[in-house]
Amino acid sequence: MDWPAPLTVRELSAELGCSEDEVRALIRDGELRTVACGIRPGLVPRHEFDAYLRRLKHQGGDSHRSSTTA
Repeated sequence: MDWPAPLTVRELSAELGCSEDEVRALIRDGELRTVACGIRPGLVPRHEFDAYLRRLKHQGGDSHRSSTTA
């Protein structure tokens, strides 16, 4: 079974429509978990990102921005 490639901070910021710093804050706060792929730290597996989006939808809002700017 092939797994989708993990996402970079830049790719996540594009998908979420926020800054790279906001994505890094989500990682720092434990909202998104990362894996190391070779020498590249900080990659987020697609299934972790999908789980974050489900949590966000369940919470009912666009909390990724409010949680990072507080």
